[in-house]
Amino acid sequence: MLRIAKALIPLLLILVVLGLFGAWDRLVHGEKNLNLGSYLPWGLWVGSYIYLVGFSGGAFLVLFLYHALGIRSLRRASLYALPLALVTLGNGLMLVLVDLGHMERFWKLYLQPNPTSILVWMVWVYSVYSGILLAMLYATVQGREPWLKPLSVVGFLLVITFGGGEGALLGVLGAKPYWNSGLLLIRFLFTAFLSGIALVAFTTVFLRHWPVDDEHRNALDFLRYFVLILLAVISLVELAELSVIHYAAIPAVLEARRLVIFGTYWWVFWFGQVLLGLVVPAAILIPRWGTRPFLFGLATLSIVIGNAASKQNVVLPILTASDLRTLPTAFIHERFSLVYHPSLTEWLFWLGVGAAAAATFLILIETLVFLQGRRERAVVEAAGWSR
Repeated sequence: MLRIAKALIPLLLILVVLGLFGAWDRLVHGEKNLNLGSYLPWGLWVGSYIYLVGFSGGAFLVLFLYHALGIRSLRRASLYALPLALVTLGNGLMLVLVDLGHMERFWKLYLQPNPTSILVWMVWVYSVYSGILLAMLYATVQGREPWLKPLSVVGFLLVITFGGGEGALLGVLGAKPYWNSGLLLIRFLFTAFLSGIALVAFTTVFLRHWPVDDEHRNALDFLRYFVLILLAVISLVELAELSVIHYAAIPAVLEARRLVIFGTYWWVFWFGQVLLGLVVPAAILIPRWGTRPFLFGLATLSIVIGNAASKQNVVLPILTASDLRTLPTAFIHERFSLVYHPSLTEWLFWLGVGAAAAATFLILIETLVFLQGRRERAVVEAAGWSR
């Protein structure tokens, strides 16, 4: 086991224990100790769910590129992509589950579904996608290589579905004009690809089980170009959104945009979404020396943090734009506030679930890398005996 993994696992277990206090409070007291309200029904957990399932979809893209399209330089990265896709999906779904007022009723989505609800369809897609990931994990552990290509193709189609579907969940809300846009689907899909690939790249650099050989350098070269292309696409989408909003000059949309850029959470946009999410990684990766492992790891980590900020920026500032400007002064109560900061319960549960997912990931990559190494040694030994 890597030294960094040995050091991280005890820390992660401590965070899991702390997270149990948040889980206990949520189960015993319901949503009483959450800093949510009538104006801000979504917070840290929903914002995290959005980017965590995006991470899963982006990580799965690496599996599709390797198993379906045959990009051999991603062989090692695929061993990290599969557990990443699995644990980030589980993390995100757990957070959105506890955000529900009556989470014990989730089974109604399966047994009493509303066929016209996008949310119902998303839950079904997530369920099938989870089955695909588990099947691929089983095939990888058991060495069933022929299974992986068809599973990766089906899984990628599901990623396209829920990657755009996340944007559709918000894009169909006509009551929120800032969300009500077809561009949101494209933005969610490509930010998912970017963030997921960046997370896979970051883990392959800082949790590396192999020397910096030609295969590793080829993987970094491919990922560098791919990440730069995705950064360009997302920058284009952001510019298109900005120009359309300001040219149309619809008051409700302009007000929401003003809150994103200059409102309470202005720093999330400028320092998180713009600086860390776009400027810093582009500045590092455009020069050729951006493929140096340490610099490449910093660039991809910057993307991961910046994407987390951008997804929170989709949720929080828009909800703080009151539909009736005088409403916040008409009724004074802590649940009628337009300012949101996560409570201790929210932070503890968020940390605990994230730590459990990270610990599971560390254990899985150690297992998969060990099994892969054992198979490679067996092939070499068999070839030696055949001579």
